[in-house]
Amino acid sequence: MDFERYYLDLFEILTAACKKIASGKFEPSDSEKLFELSKKGRYPSFLADLAEAFGMMLVKFEAREFQLKETIEDLEAAKAKLEEYSRKLERELEECLENNSK
Repeated sequence: MDFERYYLDLFEILTAACKKIASGKFEPSDSEKLFELSKKGRYPSFLADLAEAFGMMLVKFEAREFQLKETIEDLEAAKAKLEEYSRKLERELEECLENNSK
């Protein structure tokens, strides 16, 4: 077996998956490759450790993205409520002004 070629191929797979993930244009198969390469005992430990570290970064990135989307949705809902409340106050102010001018 040509170990040099084997290691190079594994690093190429890891590098390609990491580049796609870093660009934000990745597919589930890319993260599956990362988690496959992180299997200790099946792949060299230095490669498995590196793949595991990138996999953990991906998990944290996805969790942060999910949290940000939820925060944006919450802020948009709060904004809509504030805008509605503002319109209501404007209507009430107009009514008060109309009633006071009579």
